[in-house]
Amino acid sequence: MSSRDYRIDRAKGILIFLVVLGHLLARTSPWESPILGAPMYFIYMFHMPAFVFLAGITAKSNKLAERVLTYFVLLATVLPLMWGWMWLFGLNPDYDFLRPFWYTWFLLSMAWWMITVPFIERFPRTMLVASLVVGLFGGLLPVLDTELSAARTMAFWPFFVIGKLYGKQIIDWAGSLAIWQKLCLSAAALAAVGYFFLDQVDYNWLYGSLNFAHFDVSVPEGVGLRLIVDIGAVLLTLALLSWLSNTKDTIATIGKNSLAVYILHGFVVRALQPVLDDSRNVLHDAVVLLICVALAVVWTGLLAWSPFERALRWWSSTVTGLLLKPFPFLRPEASDRRSGRGRGERGRRGDAVSPGDTYHPGDTYSEGDGPDRQGLGLQPMPGVGYQHSPGYEQHPGQQQSFASPAPVAGEPYPLPGSHEVPQNNATYETTQEVPAGAAQRAVRYRRLPVYLSGDEHR
Repeated sequence: MSSRDYRIDRAKGILIFLVVLGHLLARTSPWESPILGAPMYFIYMFHMPAFVFLAGITAKSNKLAERVLTYFVLLATVLPLMWGWMWLFGLNPDYDFLRPFWYTWFLLSMAWWMITVPFIERFPRTMLVASLVVGLFGGLLPVLDTELSAARTMAFWPFFVIGKLYGKQIIDWAGSLAIWQKLCLSAAALAAVGYFFLDQVDYNWLYGSLNFAHFDVSVPEGVGLRLIVDIGAVLLTLALLSWLSNTKDTIATIGKNSLAVYILHGFVVRALQPVLDDSRNVLHDAVVLLICVALAVVWTGLLAWSPFERALRWWSSTVTGLLLKPFPFLRPEASDRRSGRGRGERGRRGDAVSPGDTYHPGDTYSEGDGPDRQGLGLQPMPGVGYQHSPGYEQHPGQQQSFASPAPVAGEPYPLPGSHEVPQNNATYETTQEVPAGAAQRAVRYRRLPVYLSGDEHR
């Protein structure tokens, strides 16, 4: 079992802080102010693409129905609560069942992205090309905009696919850069932000929620601007990842519990909205920025309290389990439990790959966890399983045992990993024809269990 990569948690911790800060600043009408507009361009240029990239790293296709339904359960839970919360504070909740309200778009988009995971695993190159084409040219579709989070789903889909296919390698590469390379990468990322800020590019491009028709641009101009925005997001994401260390600290803890922060911070921001709306009328913009930073630090830390995360995951997993109970064929882990398989996955129902997901690739071996599991492509050939191996015996009344038999006198027993196995050992060469007399010669050497080989758990 591989150790946890805290770089992912730390990246999530930093990004969820930027999410809270960005939403607090957004209540102050910041785009008109140079002091508030600069951090807004910085935050919105990459914080959600980076989150989508990290979500792709942790995305898996097992228990797919359960994972997808979890996002719909969270969406159906948050929306009515948010509408009631805003009504309580005298705010307009803006009902529209086809348009996810405010930050809940991410939950719906995650459900759509998760549905594509099996296809990404099966056709990686095709899906990578398809995601790039959809991400750049999706704005051409005039009928898809904020409805069902379609525009954002298409615009940010390439980051999800790249994270799924190459995320771990990209994190390792970014972390291995020399200091001067990290500085150059960071300078290029800040230059991209500076270009958008100084040229006053329409900040709505950063949201990814609108089609080209909204901006009244030609197709080449729209595709070009979408490409420039994506390049800026890539540079900023790589710059962030390059400076992260694999250390468990407070930031990593916040990242581990970032799902609760993401879900709950919206209620805090909306409760503060009446105050933040008028803050620039009585305070200098620099003071407003400092207040928002302080509020973001405090509330990010408070909402990252682990009981919030556990309660949220318990709720989503419980409701999801009840909804899927009449459909056992959509819950393969139930059959795994009946057959004694999937113990490593037990209790992980409802794991979401949203900002707070803690389910990293390599945490458990859910498939292919043994010598005869098809998941690793290790199905034994007929007649060459353990029960047919030389030296294997089963006595009446005893359970099957793979205990090592006593070595043949005069012949040393080859140690696991040893290469002192003769070429004519037919027990090892299961894909070749057995030469005459080889079975008698092979009886001197016991067939090593597959799980003793060091290559299968890399």
